[in-house]
Amino acid sequence: MIAPHGANMVQMGRGQVFRNVTPLDLSRIRRFVLESAIDGGGDPPAVDDLIIAVNEAVVNIVLHGYQNEPGEIEVNVGCMEGMIQVILLDYGPPFDPTIVVSPDISLPLEERPFGGMGIHFMRQFCDDLRYRRDSAGRNELILFKRFRPK
Repeated sequence: MIAPHGANMVQMGRGQVFRNVTPLDLSRIRRFVLESAIDGGGDPPAVDDLIIAVNEAVVNIVLHGYQNEPGEIEVNVGCMEGMIQVILLDYGPPFDPTIVVSPDISLPLEERPFGGMGIHFMRQFCDDLRYRRDSAGRNELILFKRFRPK
């Protein structure tokens, strides 16, 4: 699907830096995204989908980017014109999930290689994903989810 024009089209409503993030912090990050998106006017079913995608992205950052060691993740959330945007920034090694090949989900479970489903879920529950390395050397993953404005 095609994302809105320009990755920064959504006015960012709220941002928070989470320091020393471990898997135990997932609920705090999910709650922050949920409250920020709803407060910004996001549609609850769209927000629910986005929470699944954000959870998968943060798990990947913590487990693979930071190798299960505490690390920093900045989370920015905004809503505008029927679109929710979440920006995740981290200092892990460069990794672009948008170029990862999708798993073959037609294979029986026992024949599938381990892993790859998190990115698959991110794609399924978002309307678009964008990645870049920012000027500070951070991974920047932008997740977009459309909804019907009220």
